Formats: sequence, C-alpha cells, structure tokens
Amino acid sequence: MVIGNKQPRLVVPDGLYKYMLFITFSCLQPGNVIGLGSYSNNNGNERSPSQSNSVKQGKGEAKSHDVKIESSSLDRFRVTSEKLSSLPLVQVMPSGRYSENKLKSVIRQIHSMLEQGVPAKEFEELQDLKPLDECLIGQSKDNKKKNRYKNILPYDSTRVPLGTEEGYINASYIKMPVGNEEFIYIASQGPLPSTVSDFWQMVWEQKATVIAMMTQEMEGGKIKCQRYWPDALHRPVRITSELQLTLVKTQQLESFVLRVVELHDVQTGEVRHIAHLNFTAWPDHDTPTDPNQLLTFISYMRYIYKYGPIITHCSAGIGRSGTLICIDVMLGLISRDLEVSPNRSATM
Repeated sequence: MVIGNKQPRLVVPDGLYKYMLFITFSCLQPGNVIGLGSYSNNNGNERSPSQSNSVKQGKGEAKSHDVKIESSSLDRFRVTSEKLSSLPLVQVMPSGRYSENKLKSVIRQIHSMLEQGVPAKEFEELQDLKPLDECLIGQSKDNKKKNRYKNILPYDSTRVPLGTEEGYINASYIKMPVGNEEFIYIASQGPLPSTVSDFWQMVWEQKATVIAMMTQEMEGGKIKCQRYWPDALHRPVRITSELQLTLVKTQQLESFVLRVVELHDVQTGEVRHIAHLNFTAWPDHDTPTDPNQLLTFISYMRYIYKYGPIITHCSAGIGRSGTLICIDVMLGLISRDLEVSPNRSATM
C-alpha cells in the first residue's frame, strides 16, 4: 500500500497490509457483523476534515469514577459493558463482497500469503526504505528538545503547525481516502513534560473531539508518555494562558480507560468536551492478546466520534498508532462494500 499520492509517502508492503486485514476479518463473529449500514458515529455524522507547563502527574488513578452527568452534551459518553457488547465491530452490506462465502474466500487468500511468509519478508525489507521528504523543522536547534525520539520526526510538508506562527509539535496529518470521503487523523508522539501544553493547543486548534492513546505511561520500566490529563476530577488546571483543562469523567472498562476532559478557552468562554480513550491491552513491541478488544475499542471510538481529526498517539506515534489508523480505514471500506486494496493511496 502506498500512503501518499504526492510526496511525502509512506509505503506499507502489500503482505503486511493484508495481514492486518486478516486479523480484522478473522475476529468477526456472527454477532459482531450486521447488515446494511454506514460506518459512522452515534449521531449519524460521517468523518470530515477539518508555554510548557506539564499537567501535574499523580501516583495513580482509581479504577472507576463514573460521575453523574448533568449536561446533555455529555450523555453520549455514557457507556456500560452491555452497550459495548451491542456495538457492531463492522457493518457488512447484504450480498456484498464481504458477505458469507465471499468473505471466506478473501480470508483463504490472505491466509495463503501468511503461510508463505510474505508479511514477514516484507517487514524485514522496511528497513531499506529511505525518507521521502525533509524533516528540517523538527531537527532545528529549538525543536530538537521537543522530540521524544531523535530519529522519528514529522515531514515538514505534513506536520501539524501550532498557532499563527506555525510552531512545532511532533505530529503529522494523515488523510485516507475512503470512497468519496476522506478520513483525517493526526498521528502524534506521546507528549513530553515540556510539550503537554503544545499538545492541548493542537487539540483545541484542530477542533478534535477524540484522542486515542495506544500506550501506557510506563512500559517495561521506561517512561513512554507523560501524563497530560489532570489527576483529580473537577479540579481545573490552567495549561496555557488561554486554555483551562478539567477532568470530568473517568471509567475503567475491560481493555481501555474512558476519560472525558473539558477544554475551556478562558478568554472567549468557549467550552468543548473531548473523549480520551486509553487502550490498555497492547504491549509495546507486541500484539494485543485478544484482537476483539482492539476492534471493540475502535468501534466505540467511532461511536462517540463527533467531528475533526482523530488524534492518536502511542510513544513514538508510528507503530500502534499507524495500525489503529489502518484498521479503522479497513472497517470504513468494508462497511461501504469497497475493495480493501493494498494499492490504496492517501496524503500525509
């Protein structure tokens, strides 16, 4: 798969792309597949484009604080195990290319590639890929300290600029065509203590309503991501001169934590609610034990999605974040009965 119909591009080998497709298909159980329908959020809306003070980090967080919601604008964040189990993992059109025996045929073809070791071979060849654009802005003296990893930088042409002066954050736009639509994401590194305010500035300026965190704060004894949300409920924290952040809800579910944060522009009075979804069942340099948990996470992510780009990050912002994006796009293609082609291109 070639991601990028113009420079820069990210090349994903066909075998690896089909492997992710195989994982997606092989998880589908009869109760998780429903008939004709669009891959959208609960409001029926399709996806459309659209001062460094760290939030104080506590020693831990209670397992569950299901806060009573008074504002009708927060009703969509209410979730139970029964609600999660009722969400379809994918929607398939009756008699479409992914129904019944046609789906079995696709799975057999992909399984054959796996037996031949095609994905593993192509994965090894990824190390030979060369950069397809400049990363000069991220390498500048002032910006080097804002990168978690010195060798993982955004392309200059697709980085996310901050403010009117187009300041720097290690984050990139990823725009994926799905039929006549375009799914838009921002893939970011896990915030550093010095970039927490930059991260929330990006969330506000990009009008994002969902953040998908695919890492833990610490893994294998190493810090992977700074805690960038408040520890305590209903205690506002000023993160920039303009933005105030409040944690209004947190709930521990089987494989992810749901947090709802309130961003408040203290100068204009505008208030927005952001869903922060932290997937907890994906070890670094490994794969989820139960792929159904990842599909449930993505299904809920889509359910509560409202508008703007979905912001996703792991630690570096390339591995688990990239896989989340690819699977989400595959589910969107399947629901529209479109071919999941390894030659599909997208702009980064």
